[in-house]
Amino acid sequence: ATRPGAASTIAEVEMIMENLKSSSMTDSEKILQNQAQLLLNAAAASYAEDNYATAMDYAAQAREFIDMVRNNRAHKATDPHQVTVPFQVPIPLRAIVDSNLRQQPSLRATVLGMLGKDSTMTAEAYRGDWLKIVTADGRSGWVFNTLVEAQLAAPRRSAQLLRASE
Repeated sequence: ATRPGAASTIAEVEMIMENLKSSSMTDSEKILQNQAQLLLNAAAASYAEDNYATAMDYAAQAREFIDMVRNNRAHKATDPHQVTVPFQVPIPLRAIVDSNLRQQPSLRATVLGMLGKDSTMTAEAYRGDWLKIVTADGRSGWVFNTLVEAQLAAPRRSAQLLRASE
């Protein structure tokens, strides 16, 4: 990844984010928008540390959440033609509360197990407000998007040390 490529990717996602912010949003959309903003902030921080590959990954993950909001607006939850949309870049997540892992993206679906608070997982796709995830221990299923948040890597230690010595 190059500096110009990362800058361009971040700028593009920032423009899309501003467009999203200018429209009215449901509570669920606000949560997704906040997650996208968190990832976009992480992209900018990684860019500032000259970590362009990580910056592009975070920006792409932010774009995935923004696209989820935009796609869900185009296809209502009751739409029988709603499809599972794979993320181009998987998104690391953690559970913010104890959550059910479900077999299908529905509150009526069979519960496969419990995801404890702070459990880690990776989102691979979405359908409506549901995320298709794989847990750290290899279980796969669906979780409602408001029950998880993006998991960010810690800032690079070398960058922190350089800033402290400046």
